Amino acid sequence: MTDDIHSLRFASENTRRRRPAVGISLFARDGQAIWENGIHQNIAFLAMMLKRSDQIGPVWFLNGGDARTLPAGLDLDGLDVPLVQPHDVTHEIDIVIEMGAQLPLEWLRHVKALGTKLIACFVGHIYCSLAETPIFGKPSGHIFNGAPFDEVWVLPKAAMTDEPLLRTLTRAPVYTMPHIWSPYFLERRIAALARESATFGYRPGRKTWRLATLEPNISVVKTCHYPMLVCDEFYRAQPEAVEHLFVVNAMHLKEHPTFLHFANSLDLVRNHKATFDPRVDLPGLMARHADAVVSHHWENPQNYLYYDVLYGGYPLIHNSTLLADAGYYYPDFDSVAGGRALAHAWHHHDAQLDDYRAKANALLKSVFIENQANLDTYVARLIA
Repeated sequence: MTDDIHSLRFASENTRRRRPAVGISLFARDGQAIWENGIHQNIAFLAMMLKRSDQIGPVWFLNGGDARTLPAGLDLDGLDVPLVQPHDVTHEIDIVIEMGAQLPLEWLRHVKALGTKLIACFVGHIYCSLAETPIFGKPSGHIFNGAPFDEVWVLPKAAMTDEPLLRTLTRAPVYTMPHIWSPYFLERRIAALARESATFGYRPGRKTWRLATLEPNISVVKTCHYPMLVCDEFYRAQPEAVEHLFVVNAMHLKEHPTFLHFANSLDLVRNHKATFDPRVDLPGLMARHADAVVSHHWENPQNYLYYDVLYGGYPLIHNSTLLADAGYYYPDFDSVAGGRALAHAWHHHDAQLDDYRAKANALLKSVFIENQANLDTYVARLIA
């Protein structure tokens, strides 16, 4: 009997000490590309970072889509993170992080009954998604179906608007977690561009600048309107400094009369200095066509676009208070101040490039997945 008690106690302690197996939900469908939105990168960075910890066991992508294998366009094959069907790991998984796809509700309830902990991780702007989806007839997103989450994670960019909403809606504690980033996908794309004789990275000495705005234009959170106004302010003051403006992700906008009247009010458009283009990956656009990026957000001050532009040393004109002193800041919706920030960049960027890169690198280090503080924060929550 004594031996049996000792065996049971040893088994219990061994179970508690076992490194937890973590699954991160991913919506895998054929034809996806890693550059089509930021959530795939965020999922990959989280998996990559967790694999560095000796306190975390296996890490899996939990498939919530209809693809049977990892889509080639997501470029995830080199991460050594298998794509599994949730029901295949029912009895092995310890923590589920629902992030890129909603998982079957009955399965979530089942694994929770077995002792698995459930985390909902939101990296987008939940309030705007909830409001805009029914108002504008968009496809359904963020369907809160009563999944029994133990806790919720949000990023600092959404803490003010989404944290109270999610705490009330999910009835679970909400934690603000670090935004994380890696140049992994960027460097792979840079290498591919080099093989095509295209070089990513700011090149000083140009007599005119080719400007770009790459907002997704699918929500009021991030659109091209204010970047276009900023660029037009700059162009009116120094028309000789602007070669062209590329408005990316805008093909659907230019068919709408409201947007056409807005765009045709700007000198850049009237003087045929602007084009409206389909989605283009950022490194490809910058390597081939652009010298500076103008951005704008509304309650969404963290963005992989910012980090990738700064990594390349390109001038980033932005209104994000969370970038500290990296890039060229203008406040809120002040397009006149934005024009001045762009003018300042035009006049001083080449001369201050080393200082600019140093400030950019300090910011990138703070969000890097190799930053031990970021890993410790995530592991502490998982172990807790």
